[in-house]
Amino acid sequence: MKSFLPLVTLAFLLFHLAQANDQDGNIIHGSCKRAADGDPNISYEFCIACFEADPTSQPTSIEDLALMSINLTISNATEISSRILKLLQNKRLSHFAQDCLMACSELYSDACSKLRGVVDDFGSRDYYKANVDVSAVMDAAVTCEDGFKERKGLVSPLTKENDMFFQMNAISLAFIAMLH
Repeated sequence: MKSFLPLVTLAFLLFHLAQANDQDGNIIHGSCKRAADGDPNISYEFCIACFEADPTSQPTSIEDLALMSINLTISNATEISSRILKLLQNKRLSHFAQDCLMACSELYSDACSKLRGVVDDFGSRDYYKANVDVSAVMDAAVTCEDGFKERKGLVSPLTKENDMFFQMNAISLAFIAMLH
């Protein structure tokens, strides 16, 4: 009987340790599933791809995941700003298209600044302000895209980027909502 008790204790500990590791490994999958199930603007596959792109970052909580999401969105906005600058070098663009791109550049520059403030909001655990700020930033993608639609026949060169930025913000909002 004495040799049976340590074996049961060991099995119990191993079971709980495996379960804890499984939960940590599934925080991305489980949270992305909840986010996608709760918002038609979020693709589960896209959400997973965003976080699994950097295997060195392993979130241990929803707060970690939300902060990762915001930092990924800042990087995305920075990449979009760089793309806009490259597009503006094209001398064959119409004056209207250049104006649209300049407006988008300003929108994404403001978005980066606002999102850096959201990181500070997380530091003070002000999730309400973080939610408001991410919601405001999300409009940059829509406003940028809408600018190109004002001229019939003009196609936005940023549709893919705007859609991605919008969805990344939707993911951030979903994770912030999970913190309440």
